[in-house]
Amino acid sequence: MAQQETTPKAEFSFSPQFELNQAVISSGMYDKEIDVTTNVAELVIFESLDSPFLTGRIVISDDEGLFDAMKFQGTERLIVSLGGADAQKTPILTKKKFIMTSIESKISGSNQNSSAYAFTLIDEVGFLGQLKKISKSYTGSLERIIVSLAQNELNRQVDIGYTGATSSNDELSAQQDITCIIPNLTPIEAMKWLCSRITTLNGSPYFIYATLNVPNYSAASDETLNEEDRTFGNVIRLGNLDVMLQQEPLNKVPFRYTPNTTGVNVEADPVKQMFTIKGFQIRSGYSDTLTQALMGSVVSTYSNTNLGTGEIFKTKHNLTDQINTLTEDGIIQKDGFTQDVIDPTFVINDLPLEEYSAKQFHTITSSGTYGTQKSYHDEFDETKFKHKIQSRSLFTTLQKNRISIVIEGGALIYSTAGVGDIIDIDILGDNMASGENDKDPRSNRFSGNHLIYNVQHTFIEGTHNCTMNLVKLNVGSKGKD
Repeated sequence: MAQQETTPKAEFSFSPQFELNQAVISSGMYDKEIDVTTNVAELVIFESLDSPFLTGRIVISDDEGLFDAMKFQGTERLIVSLGGADAQKTPILTKKKFIMTSIESKISGSNQNSSAYAFTLIDEVGFLGQLKKISKSYTGSLERIIVSLAQNELNRQVDIGYTGATSSNDELSAQQDITCIIPNLTPIEAMKWLCSRITTLNGSPYFIYATLNVPNYSAASDETLNEEDRTFGNVIRLGNLDVMLQQEPLNKVPFRYTPNTTGVNVEADPVKQMFTIKGFQIRSGYSDTLTQALMGSVVSTYSNTNLGTGEIFKTKHNLTDQINTLTEDGIIQKDGFTQDVIDPTFVINDLPLEEYSAKQFHTITSSGTYGTQKSYHDEFDETKFKHKIQSRSLFTTLQKNRISIVIEGGALIYSTAGVGDIIDIDILGDNMASGENDKDPRSNRFSGNHLIYNVQHTFIEGTHNCTMNLVKLNVGSKGKD
């Protein structure tokens, strides 16, 4: 199950921001549906680039002995509908189905006659996708096999728009067709296993992930969203880092944070007020180059022994070279920007960091197992073996400079952004005199375009807050407003 993030402290909030229109529990062991709409104290929904399903938590008060009577078993279904508190009652979530998998906690009320139950949630794809096992042979591109698994094993379509594909026949990964046997994995494990093998021609990683189906979300509008996605309440996507990083930010008004943000010191403009960042923090391990080096992200060597031919292929990966390639290809912004993931001038014991290969990778393949078809690990062009460690390196590098922000949920919906999208943020720097000196007061390092990696939606007491993990690979100045 995807790990939920700790929420940075939100310093103020705006309300009302949402209305809970429906929360209904059903169970095969209980002969009627239970409407708990008025009993819901909190609802949390978590989405991440690391997970092809949604997870969450719901807190429900019970002063009628409902959960004792229904003999909760961890297979009860919950249907949730949420709408905005605006005049149009803009839908946020329509009949999203979850399975309540466990009781996380039970807290008795002060009068001992009522309790608040916290239940863990997982959507039906996540539940089904971890139950069954697959041991089958597949032939085709890695993208097509993933799409086939989702359709045949989970009854879901996959949106491939974030791979750069414009039609279902487009296959843009570097690996091309393979033949492989899924080695007794669950559908979720199989899709993630296959996805970990796909890269772009630059060696950038792919992601298989789920995001909420909120009206007007990017690539999930009424024009492009199929009926299945409307029914399930979320979209499953396959995307790659190259396409994600080349997107323009979806918010026209930057999300803004200043350290002295308080409940009384906020923007007067209601739109700018909505785009105020309520909480900001850097994540644990921020800028940890040593850990990055030990994982092989900075410099690593790779070798492969082909048992079919007896040949040994060797190559070396250098993160600086990979970042430079991404910059030259326009995937990372370059005009006025510089990379912010490695110091190429660092020297220790008279040697630059790139001379230290802290990680060595080795694989064994046997070409010809499937005749003229490649197997999962094979490469006919041996130079493509390097994509394996390039993808791993970039995936780890993304985690180096993570930050978290808390924003009003309505702002995320208004900007039509979700995980895998780019947003623009402004973080006021620590030099408070910069504004007086006619310098840009914003932090170059923390401001600018960021990729949304995780989103935790928290609905509580009429407020909808979103805690987002953001990542980026460069720094630069946008110029003083």
